[in-house]
Parts: sequence; C-alpha cells; structure tokens
Amino acid sequence: MIRINLLPKELQQAARTPAKVFFTVIAGAGLSMVLICTYVYLWFSVVVFQERVERKREELQHLQKNAAEVDALMDDIADYKEREKAIISIKTNRILWSKKLDDLCRITPGYIWIVRLEMRELDPSEYRWDAQQPTGGFLKLRCYCSGNDVDRMTAYRKTLKSADEFYLKFMQEQVKPENFYADFINITQPEWRLVLLKGYRDPTNIRFSVRLDLRPLVAKKA
Repeated sequence: MIRINLLPKELQQAARTPAKVFFTVIAGAGLSMVLICTYVYLWFSVVVFQERVERKREELQHLQKNAAEVDALMDDIADYKEREKAIISIKTNRILWSKKLDDLCRITPGYIWIVRLEMRELDPSEYRWDAQQPTGGFLKLRCYCSGNDVDRMTAYRKTLKSADEFYLKFMQEQVKPENFYADFINITQPEWRLVLLKGYRDPTNIRFSVRLDLRPLVAKKA
C-alpha cells in the first residue's frame, strides 16, 4: 500500500516534533529521575544518620552517667584516703605514755626492778636535724637485776627492743607496730656494775641503766 501525504510541504514540517524539543524532553525526564533518586537516597541517608545520632546520644548519656558515678567513687576514695592519712598521722605523731608504761610493766620480768625512770619528749623546734640520728627525746631506765647473771640483763634489753621494723620499709604508709619499742629508734648498751645489797637472798646484784631514744614525731622539712 502506498500512502500519499497530500498536505502542503510547509504543513508537513509543522506536524513533526522538532528534534531539539524531543531531546530536551528526554534530557529533562532523565534529569528528573536522577534528582528523584538522589532525593530518595539522601532522605534515607538522613533517616539512617538521625538514628545513628540518637544511638550515639543515648550512648553518650550512658557514658556520662557512668563517668559521674566513677567521679563520685574517686571522690569517695580520695576522701577515705585523706581520713586514713589523718588517722595514721594522729596515731603516728603522738605517744600514749600510759599504754607505754603498761607495756613496760608487762614485759619487765620479776627478776628486774626499775628504781628510776626519766623521760623527756622534745618539742619539734628542739630537734637537732644536723645530728647523725635526730631524736625526739629519750626514756632512761635505772634498774636492778637480781643475781649476778649478766645474761638476764642482756635478755631484758633484747626484750625491750622486740620490734622487727624491717618489714615497715615495704609498706606504703608508715604504720607503727603495736609494741613497746614502736616509738623508739635506738637503745643503748647497758651501763652496769655489780653491787652488794644486804638483806636480799642474792646479795650480789647488777645495777644498770639503759636509754631508749625516741623517734622524731615530725618529718624534717625540705
């Protein structure tokens, strides 16, 4: 079949869609689809990021709560440490002489009797820090030992110095052990002589004296 277009030539050109218009419409449609897809993608991305932000915000609030609890615990620990230091300082920087005398009576055997006791506790302003071994004072005992056995006197001196302070070097806080020698840093060798005491079962006895040096109650200032 043969088709014959009887329209004039100028009308035939007008009935056709111009190529520029056609390609412009196609390009616009394609660009619109790209924009729609981009918008949908960005919208879903924003939703996902918002959910992540909410989760991170919740995690942040949880961490902040935990951090506040940790800070409170650290403050409590610091407070307890300060109290512990205060208690140790009070316990370390004073001497309970009533207990000290009770301990002295308890550890003194029956064959030793104390006839004179001299004590001097120095004020920190009186400390001689330039000395080889600064002391905080002294406790001097003048005693008698029944019989002429020198080993008894030596054993009594060892009993007075019964604290082994070696382990204190490994402690973080210097806590005094609970014994008689805890407040002293040195004990002298006994000065002794044999004396005759009439009327006693053992007339020959030992008279001796020994001095215990007190440790300084305060530390030397830098």
